Amino acid sequence: MLDVHLPHGKLGSFSEFLLHLFTITVGLLIAVQIESCVEWRHHVHLAEKARVELRTEIEHNLAALKKAQPGLKAWQEQIDADLAAMQRIQENPDDSEAQQANLKVSASSMTMSDTAWKTAQLTGALAYMPYDEAERYSSIYQAQSALMAMEEKPAGDVGAITGLIAKFHMSHSSKVTKEQASALAEQFGQMRWHLAVGDGLIEDCIEQDQAFLQNRKAREDFNFDMH
Repeated sequence: MLDVHLPHGKLGSFSEFLLHLFTITVGLLIAVQIESCVEWRHHVHLAEKARVELRTEIEHNLAALKKAQPGLKAWQEQIDADLAAMQRIQENPDDSEAQQANLKVSASSMTMSDTAWKTAQLTGALAYMPYDEAERYSSIYQAQSALMAMEEKPAGDVGAITGLIAKFHMSHSSKVTKEQASALAEQFGQMRWHLAVGDGLIEDCIEQDQAFLQNRKAREDFNFDMH
């Protein structure tokens, strides 16, 4: 807070009044500049701290994404095998090899953090960064949010498939009918699509993170491979 003190004693002339007014004005301008400088330094420090925390978080999330990729690929291969077995039974319920297929239904998840991003939003640090920089952080975390939302889909598919297995009283000794195989194939097909989309979103997140860390523009030519 700025304090303005009136001069002690009486002013003897108009020139003395102008001198005091000038002195006060200069003092106020200096004080305002000092206060602005202190505030600017605070904003610079806030933005720089957010940059360091965001970069660390993006590096951590990139490592988690790369670690999850092999497991997702194996998961997709298993679902492809399960779907192929149900399709064979649809075509030929007496296919003994397809009837003996071991269906493996499971769900998995990965941990990705957005604490630094939320903190930067709450503290207003993004407002003290150049627009392009703030927009790039936003794109990275929007892609991450889309991936986290899609991650819930395969878990729901697992629940639906498990429910059908229980409904049909399926076991290693029971024979899967054409109708049962059709119902399961529909769920496996849906799960296969969700995993393919998830795989594409992981590739997008990895590209966005790597491009940021390598200080280059991210590619945007991603396709979801269903084959």
